[in-house]
Formats: sequence, C-alpha cells, structure tokens
Amino acid sequence: MDKQVEMNTAIMRLFLWSGVVVVVTLIIAQGLIMGFVPGPSPALTPEELAQIFIDRRDSILIGCLFQCICWTFYGTWAIPIIMLIRRAEGNTMPALTYASLVNVGGGWVFFILIPMTWAVMAFRAETIDPATLQIMNDWVWFDWLYTWPSFSVWMFIIAAAIFFDKNAQPSYPRWVAFFNVWSGILIFPAGMIGWFKTGPFAYDGLISFWFAVFVFFGWMVGMTVMSFRAVAEQERRQVGTAARGKSGSLAAT
Repeated sequence: MDKQVEMNTAIMRLFLWSGVVVVVTLIIAQGLIMGFVPGPSPALTPEELAQIFIDRRDSILIGCLFQCICWTFYGTWAIPIIMLIRRAEGNTMPALTYASLVNVGGGWVFFILIPMTWAVMAFRAETIDPATLQIMNDWVWFDWLYTWPSFSVWMFIIAAAIFFDKNAQPSYPRWVAFFNVWSGILIFPAGMIGWFKTGPFAYDGLISFWFAVFVFFGWMVGMTVMSFRAVAEQERRQVGTAARGKSGSLAAT
C-alpha cells in the first residue's frame, strides 16, 4: 500500500481535527445552549415536555443549527481512519474499507436527523399536539442511543483491520484493536432504553445515557489521538522513502 499510494497527511490531520470540532460543538450546542445533556426525562407528561420546547424555542433552534453543522464533520473525521484501514488491508480486497464507508455514511444519517427533528419540534412547539411532540422527542433519543449497533459494528471493523494488519509497521498498535472491541461492547446499555422511563437505563439515565455517551465520545477521542500518531508515522515513512529515492537518483548520476 505504501508503494501504491502516498497519503496527503496534511488533509488527514485537518480531517482528524474536525472530530474535535464535533465533540466541542456538541458540548456547547446541546449542553450549554439547549440544556439537553441529559435530555428531558421520558417520564414527563406530554404537557410538561411541550412547555420545555415552548420556553426554550430559540435556544433549541440555535443549538440545532450548530449541531447540523458539526455533525457534518463526523464523516470527515472518519476518513483518515478509513484510509488507515485501507492501508492495513494492503493488496487484499478492501472489504473492511467498503464496510467502513457504508457504516460511517449510515451513522451520519442517524446523527443529522437528531437536530433536524428537534428543530421541527421547536418550530411548531406552540401548535403541535403535546402527545405527538412527546413521541417525536422519544424518537430523537432513540435515534441518539438505540442505534448503537451500527457504531459498535464499525468499532469491530476497525479492530479486525488492526488484527489482520500484516504490514511491517502497522497503522495502529494492537492494543487499539482491543480498545475498539471493548468500546463496541460497552455501549450496549444504550439499547436498554426501550424498557425504562425512569432510572439508570432510561434515556436520561446514568447507564444508558451517561455511561454510553462517555464510552462513545471517549472512543472518538482515543481514536483521534491514535490516528494523529498513525498519520505522523505515515508521514515519516513517506519522507524517508522520498529521501532514499533522491539519494538513489544522485548515486545513479
């Protein structure tokens, strides 16, 4: 792979920084502006929930606008990781690369639907039936958390690519594969929200929300740090290859 394609490491670094933008913007938009970290309790009555959207209409719309922008960068953040997966697959058929592309694209759709739905709810908060608004809010939080399997699958794909990497200098150390496996397993509690409206397994609860979100965004941060290191190592290899090629050319003359 190194001999076939030279990676643009500057763009890869820029894309990795876009993942930092995602995390920081979400904290500001959903946490500080909207006040939805965690979100309204699923045990609220429809009328109580509707009043929240009426009272916070402008802040919710502003926060959703920022979220629509920041979630776009989830796709760009994933690209360097996918490129490193492609390098790990070498000259074999890039099945894990293709699976990653499909998975990331699907995940991006899940993410962008979250602020779009909240924005519609705030836009019509005073006229929409409270029971309908409650169902729409439930939908958003199920979109946030209940879709965990697709993200777990990508974590397992990354782990598989690392385990199967036969390059003399692998893109990621082997422990990163185990980090992905455990992250993929540990976000499972997000799938429990369908049975609980209160307590730690509700979608505003300690385990299904706080723990699962900590695992997911901790995984993003961990993969960002290790991908920066992988890109730096790739750049050193490319510089070394170029230097050797230049030395060989001078020797030939």
